[in-house]
Amino acid sequence: MRHPFNQLCLASTLFVVTTTAMAATPGTPQISWMPTQYDLHNGSVTIPVQWDMWWGTNGNQWRLLQNDSAVYSAALSPNGQQAQSGQANLTLTQPGSYQFQVELCLVSDTAEHCQPSGITTIQVHGTGGTDPVDPVDPVEPIEPEPEDPMAPAKPVIAWLDNNQTLNDGTASFTISWNMWWGNNGNLWQLKQDDTVIHSAALTPNGQQAQSGSVQVNVGQTGQYHYKVSLCQQSSSALLCTDSDATTVTVSAGSGGGGGGTNPDFDPWTDLDMTYWPHPLQERNRSYQNTTGKKVAAYFVEWGIYGRNYHVADIPAENLTHIYYGFIPVCGPNESLRQANPEGYAALNAQCQGKPDYSVVVHDKFAALEKSYPGDRWDQPIRGIFAELYRLKRAHPEVKILPSVGGWTLSDPLYDIGVDPAARAVFIDSMIDFIRTYDFFDGIDIDWEFPGGGGALPELGSPQDGAGFAILMRELREALDELSLETGREYELAAAMSGGVEKLSVVDWEDAHPYMDFINLMTYDYYGAWSGTLGHMTGLYPSDNSPIAGFSADEAVQYLLNRGVPAEKIALGAAMYGRGWSNVSGVVDGNPFTGIGGDGITGGWERGIMDYKAIEADFMGGPEASGINGFTVGWDDEAKASYVWNPTTNTLISLDTKRSVREKGSYILQHQLGGIFAWEIDADNGAILNSMHQGLGHPEQ
Repeated sequence: MRHPFNQLCLASTLFVVTTTAMAATPGTPQISWMPTQYDLHNGSVTIPVQWDMWWGTNGNQWRLLQNDSAVYSAALSPNGQQAQSGQANLTLTQPGSYQFQVELCLVSDTAEHCQPSGITTIQVHGTGGTDPVDPVDPVEPIEPEPEDPMAPAKPVIAWLDNNQTLNDGTASFTISWNMWWGNNGNLWQLKQDDTVIHSAALTPNGQQAQSGSVQVNVGQTGQYHYKVSLCQQSSSALLCTDSDATTVTVSAGSGGGGGGTNPDFDPWTDLDMTYWPHPLQERNRSYQNTTGKKVAAYFVEWGIYGRNYHVADIPAENLTHIYYGFIPVCGPNESLRQANPEGYAALNAQCQGKPDYSVVVHDKFAALEKSYPGDRWDQPIRGIFAELYRLKRAHPEVKILPSVGGWTLSDPLYDIGVDPAARAVFIDSMIDFIRTYDFFDGIDIDWEFPGGGGALPELGSPQDGAGFAILMRELREALDELSLETGREYELAAAMSGGVEKLSVVDWEDAHPYMDFINLMTYDYYGAWSGTLGHMTGLYPSDNSPIAGFSADEAVQYLLNRGVPAEKIALGAAMYGRGWSNVSGVVDGNPFTGIGGDGITGGWERGIMDYKAIEADFMGGPEASGINGFTVGWDDEAKASYVWNPTTNTLISLDTKRSVREKGSYILQHQLGGIFAWEIDADNGAILNSMHQGLGHPEQ
């Protein structure tokens, strides 16, 4: 599975002006929690104001009011009923009382419909740097200076908790930034009080988004001012564009895991449930699971940033299982270091003081600290985990499992599989993790892959197959002991390669008795890492299958022949496509007879595009025949879909409603355990709906 941690901390606001016919009032924005008291520092203080609108009619503009006068405004890109958010950093120079309010607006040539937030009041103390003025007087926005057209676009610092606490003499926090579109830089710097404390190289990619993050450690109390500089460095000049500043106040003492200090807070009873449950969004329809088959999806931690996809957006009523990707393991993580040094630094910060092979959260802000509607400042758990508690309370039948590993986080699993000491540390830590965050219902292991062939080619040994089985047995024993303690049942699952060669490494006869589900990743068979063309998520082999063992049917039949019970096997559906540009050598109009060129662009990662983007830009609808020069193709032998543009020689292999319904029929035919999908934020409802339709589930 993909693990694009380099997309962490992308902001959720696109500064793109759109004009459409307006008829409705936007959803209500809510200002995130912020301190009520501030002190002037050298005559000024910077106040970060963040807001969220979690579901409802989108706006195309927002503005921030300070004492009833607009002091900041920005354009937004509407996205149906999806969440929207924004942030502004205001610099104040005078003591006094300030009231902030956000307006989310739909603005057209003829009308303006705005929805205000509640009012947040703060007090600023100290002596200002200029003559005293009445703080209720309007503050005029400062006109920006003309920008150098060759300079990089302006970066934006992502929201962070601006009140940090020393813990054992150190306050550690992550500062992240993004630049959504515009001139790229090849270097970025973080300045603390106008002194550069970190710099890192970047790879320019045209006008595409850029982002970065770094762990900051502070050892003294006080106020610290941070800016990010996005730069274009050449042999003769350094041309930089600064972000707005953000101020972090560090105080003495220590706090809880989510930033709160209330030891009596119980998320099962004390979380505010005002905004739950949520209605289904986009094209998701409500289905009745009459077969009892598993219908699952992966939710990824980093999806809250660039994709702006949150727990509240998950169509939980249509799922039996949610897999949370990913939980990392401390220790050797060379794959992550090579793929994403920033993600590697964030993991090392989380692992400080913890033994190798213990588990931690990766993005602490996302998992435990981000404020959502209804959160209080003193909660020991906020962020995604608090939202998952809310989801579990609203939908107690849904099982939520932490997925350990992933493509760039599997390195420690190679040691855990063969080293009893490492395995003991891991299992103890894993059990403690799900005991602490007790909305989790078990463990999902995503070891990519026993025997090798993962992100770091030198890893893997013949002993991994037996080690995997031992790991399954010992995890099952530990979960059974936890069941005696809690009275709950826990599931054990593993995401496994959908290729027969990699499956053949595992001692399945010894492993499967301890497992509830084997999630076959019956996707990613082919992709732009190679010019070899094939169906990336084909159900059966066909003439277009150049590599043996690369289809769902071959993987399933292999496991069945190894004695794995059918009801433990789940097929994987893809909520994305993999594609090639510059395909050459096509014979008789069949694109799979050619050779793939470079990976497609326009998605979050080269060579990959979300299903909903493919449907909108190339298909024209979930069951349409194609638009913009593309034709939707079907291989009836493989039961696989693709889109092809012979003019641009662009080919994308993907799951569609048709191919997913075929997978559902196959599951029923072979009495398999169910179906799951990677990853839920890439769907608009069409794929999940077809997962139910293929299993014969009726709409409610």
